[in-house]
Amino acid sequence: MNRTTTKASPWLWLAVALPLALLLGACLPAGVRVPQNPLAAFLQRKSGLIAYLSTDGNIYTIDQAGQHKTQITKDAFADNNRFMFYGLPTWSPDSQSIAFVSYTGLHGQNPSSMSLFTARKDGTKLTQALTSTDPLVYWSWAPDSQRLGFISATANNNLTFQVMNPDGKSKQLVDAGSPYYWSWAPDSHTVLAHNGTNLSLLQVGQTVSEQALNFQAADFKTPAFSPDGKQMLVAGVDAKGNTALLLADSQGQNVKSLAVYTGTIAFLWSTDGRRVAYLQSDSSAAGATGHLVVVDPSAKAKPVELKGSDVFAFFWSPDSNSLAYFTQDLTAAGPTPTPDASGSSSSGSFILKVSVLDAHSGANHAVVSFPPSERFLSVIPYFDQYHHSLTIWSPDSKNLVLSAYRSDGTPGVWVVDASGHLDPLFLDQGWLGFWSWK
Repeated sequence: MNRTTTKASPWLWLAVALPLALLLGACLPAGVRVPQNPLAAFLQRKSGLIAYLSTDGNIYTIDQAGQHKTQITKDAFADNNRFMFYGLPTWSPDSQSIAFVSYTGLHGQNPSSMSLFTARKDGTKLTQALTSTDPLVYWSWAPDSQRLGFISATANNNLTFQVMNPDGKSKQLVDAGSPYYWSWAPDSHTVLAHNGTNLSLLQVGQTVSEQALNFQAADFKTPAFSPDGKQMLVAGVDAKGNTALLLADSQGQNVKSLAVYTGTIAFLWSTDGRRVAYLQSDSSAAGATGHLVVVDPSAKAKPVELKGSDVFAFFWSPDSNSLAYFTQDLTAAGPTPTPDASGSSSSGSFILKVSVLDAHSGANHAVVSFPPSERFLSVIPYFDQYHHSLTIWSPDSKNLVLSAYRSDGTPGVWVVDASGHLDPLFLDQGWLGFWSWK
């Protein structure tokens, strides 16, 4: 190597090395990884933004290389008496806005007040849309990004479902029940609701109308409209008296069984609507593991089954080709509790492994094992509901965003190459992060 070569610009070397590193990464055998180069990540084509809850209690956005960091909120605090921090940033479907909550209260006590905020992705138009002394349980944007649906708990342990504009105006009480799960239809006016025993279609407009569906509901949480709105998925008793995953048209008619099962089930459509993945578990306890299967509703392709793995949760990739799924890393030492609804399991002693399943061939590979943050763990038991409002996948289906503890004990937000061929890239200290849809 001559001297003139050694004096070449480092940016020139990077321009040559980046494509080579990506090529090598694509050709590496399973289980082999190369170190993540932050400069290479800086030059890669970016896909969307990540919204995350920082360890300072505020909401930020950042790109996958750790650049263009934007602080959305700035007033989180904790002193000797009181606290206020934010949580669960949720992207609008057009990826232009974020919804999140604040928690306010006295130290040593549960939050006495919660507020629902919205803001543009650049931090402008920060709006306190709602303040409530009732706990806010879940919120989800309508597909047109013009309204928000949210569930809040009442003093008598009931749940109310309401809809409002992002600025907090035109708030409307829609329904109530406990438990309560729902799915927006693509028209942003129709809601498929499940309150534990009953399934119904709600039309949300100037007034609210309800159509009860003639299903005997089985043990499951969240129903699901197909991406085109022409079909729905529920779990109930079929014509033969079996507990089954049921496919029906948009009015709950023309029912057929996709799978007969025992126990409980969680299910999700692929983004293109051509596949349905479901997780069947013998236990209905929060955080229970199950058997992962991918089926073709048209029955043109054979089911794909993931054998030999007890799966906690899964998330479809945007291109509908893959599923990221979570299992316990059995090679980890120490106690291995299951994640629960509060995320109270000790992350230091519980190691999750994320793997990727090819929805067509059934091939799968491990990506990374990590000690998850408690806030990430709290999402896992209800992944079928959160899948409608959050995603851990980058819009180009190449990367995942995970929330895990670092070796020094601080929680961080990481970008992970879905192929498993690159080491995870640390972005910033944080409890929880999600990718924008676009």
